[in-house]
Amino acid sequence: MGIIQKIIDGIKGIKETNNKPPNRPIKEKRANSRPDISHSKNKGTIKWDKTFLKSLEWKRFEEVCMEYLRIKNCNANVTGIGADGGIDIKIADKNGRMLAIGQCKAWNKPVGVSLIREFYGVMASEQIKHGIFFTTSIYSQDAIEFARNKSLQLINGDEFIRLINGLNEENKRKIDEIATEGDYSTPTCVNCNVKMVKRKATQGRNEGLEFWGCVNYPKCRRTMYVKV
Repeated sequence: MGIIQKIIDGIKGIKETNNKPPNRPIKEKRANSRPDISHSKNKGTIKWDKTFLKSLEWKRFEEVCMEYLRIKNCNANVTGIGADGGIDIKIADKNGRMLAIGQCKAWNKPVGVSLIREFYGVMASEQIKHGIFFTTSIYSQDAIEFARNKSLQLINGDEFIRLINGLNEENKRKIDEIATEGDYSTPTCVNCNVKMVKRKATQGRNEGLEFWGCVNYPKCRRTMYVKV
């Protein structure tokens, strides 16, 4: 985790103590946490897999990525709903100066080089030294080649699962509770910050196909594909 370590080194006034994240209010355990986090051979052990990671909707995935960075002692915050200018997560020092930015894509298809170029362009225009790109999927080979030798880290789904499973049990449980609070699979409307509803197209070239639509339609016409 070279770039994340460089970010940590650039944050003044943050001291690691037993590899614990910054102090935050302790949340009560959710009654609706996913039931498969305990295994008979090692009760209480949490193990993430690709199926569960891909079940997370885009906003929940962002929150999980943010929490992982916080656990690694990065002062990370999501940018919020709406147009983000290519930035999903901001990592700052104690004075609020941005040290790094993050982008998160909860996709099934590979992330291509065009998105990585755009993200790197945002880093340059904002004069941000480090960038971290997370996806539940994989990266195309040209995207990987573009990021090589740049202060830009690409973390694919398999790598992210490995990183989470490599945390201690306390931190894994913390991430798991954030991931599974309430409805974590139904996508959130980017415009309205509300859960979308599944609809079926009644006309046009997509007639008969399902899609996610905003509950505030027709005021909000935001739609999303149903992941398959």
